[in-house]
Amino acid sequence: GRLSEASAQRPANPMKRWPTKPLGELVLPTEQRDPRENPAEQFSYVDIASVDNESKAIVATKRIVGADAPSRARKVIRRGDVIVSTVRPNLNAVALVPSAFENQICSTGFSVLRPSEKVLSGYLFAFVRSPSFIDSLVARTTGANYPAVSDGEVKEVTVPVPPLQEQERIVKLL
Repeated sequence: GRLSEASAQRPANPMKRWPTKPLGELVLPTEQRDPRENPAEQFSYVDIASVDNESKAIVATKRIVGADAPSRARKVIRRGDVIVSTVRPNLNAVALVPSAFENQICSTGFSVLRPSEKVLSGYLFAFVRSPSFIDSLVARTTGANYPAVSDGEVKEVTVPVPPLQEQERIVKLL
């Protein structure tokens, strides 16, 4: 009986104590723009192929002018945003936007998560790489040939929200 007594005194998983909120309540609204309205203006375009799902980073972008912008080039990204591919979510093509891509454009095939004051960018980025997040998206996926989730479905996924100090600690540990 000693083993069961000892394990009964072990503190519960702290993740269970934190309140959970849908991602949509932790992120700010983002904007879209049509680069074709400025046909001569160059921009960096982040599409699905730009994100390496192994390194979880933006590895290759295309520099294009507004006139050549694909119709999916619409979502404005900012430093600290977390982008999540809504296509084939099981592949977990996610990235943290570095300052080099401030005010550039990504594909509508991404959900752009812009952290509010309630959540740290690094914590959001850690969460979207977690098995629970990936499983939540896969469960919401529709379509056999082109499995995808909507932006709204990404924002419905609930996330444990520790205090900011604790988020910082978690980010440092990871």
